Amino acid sequence: MSSGASSRIPVPKSESVSGFQISLVIIGVSITLPLMYSAGELVQGMGLSKAIIAVIAGSLILSLMAVPAAIVGVRTRLSSYMIVEHTFGSVGAKVINFALGLFLLGWYAVTAELFGRTLFLAAGELGLAGVPEPAYTIMSSLLVIITTVYGFKAIEKLALIAVPFLLLALSVVVVLSLREVTFKDLLVIERAGMDLPTAISAVVGVAIVGVVLMPDLTRYGRSVGDCLTASFFGMGVGTVIAYLLGMIPVLVWSELEPMTYMFMMGFGGTALVVLVFATWTTNIINLYATALAARASVPFGNYRSVVVVGGVVGTLAALVGIANSLIEFLITLGLLVPPIAGVYLCNFFILGRTDFSADNLQSRPAFKVNALIAGVGTGVISSWMYFNDLSITTIGALDSLFMSIVFYLILEKSKSLLGKA
Repeated sequence: MSSGASSRIPVPKSESVSGFQISLVIIGVSITLPLMYSAGELVQGMGLSKAIIAVIAGSLILSLMAVPAAIVGVRTRLSSYMIVEHTFGSVGAKVINFALGLFLLGWYAVTAELFGRTLFLAAGELGLAGVPEPAYTIMSSLLVIITTVYGFKAIEKLALIAVPFLLLALSVVVVLSLREVTFKDLLVIERAGMDLPTAISAVVGVAIVGVVLMPDLTRYGRSVGDCLTASFFGMGVGTVIAYLLGMIPVLVWSELEPMTYMFMMGFGGTALVVLVFATWTTNIINLYATALAARASVPFGNYRSVVVVGGVVGTLAALVGIANSLIEFLITLGLLVPPIAGVYLCNFFILGRTDFSADNLQSRPAFKVNALIAGVGTGVISSWMYFNDLSITTIGALDSLFMSIVFYLILEKSKSLLGKA
């Protein structure tokens, strides 16, 4: 996919690609340290058989949520930023993009903490102990900030190489791990500590921002069929594969840390290079996306200054220990993010507001109040419900999505009726 298409104009047909290519990008982005840790916490908290059920259910939910978002992208051929602007208003979109920027910064912080931990553990395995873990987090974050400021274009291309190598390395780890014990034996191992709805919500939270931003990828698609392929193969099958690669070694070696169990298996320096390089490139993309969202919402500072500020804030969050509450962070994402998609999907499919012409976009109001109330209000309400053990579907992300659609539809229909009166 070309990176030359502007975020404010439709992608030309000449730059379109297949749904399979889009799927590979989605799968590549999903293979990250936070997902590996999430997979490990799931399998340690409920055993492999129940964890697989949670992953399949969560992946199916992600796929079903991704399909309509993907279709909006292929039909409008516009970026998620323009779709959000069409739905929430020119200034309202800045509020939404600021929120997305905070969520992306949270991902950066989680990855930064796990990156520093990986380096710290590797140093210990190599006999280089002595430097405290926070120092590795700061040093690795500094590397990410510098390369995001000065070398993003080159690193973006290298990420397409690094992530498949991580996928290959994890596949080898799983194959070798299954020589120690059979898959059937792993399925009968039971764990207690995490219930199924919590696990499903965590799986959804891992990729929920990607669902909202799905149009950024599928605007390059050729047809609705490509949307189905990207949603079910990329979000669905890809998520299941990624989780299985993360869960099996943790259960076989009774070790949550990827670096530690890879050293236990004798990979040593190879594991270090693959994990470090893949995590480094992935977090550069996280920081870059954070900077773009921030600049779209807060018109202060140039690109470099926003990257530096975002990197520093994210590093401070990492030092506080945000990754220690990884599952809670993922669940929160799964509650706050779906209403953004719910509102723009309702706007497009139910209310039939499909005119994304330049004239229509130029005449949009600064704030679309009902959209903002439904998007922000539903996120707050669904979070309150979840943390007070109240639910409609038992899955917080689904509650959040459906409630936002109904809430927004009621507000819009009420406005129409009052207008007629």
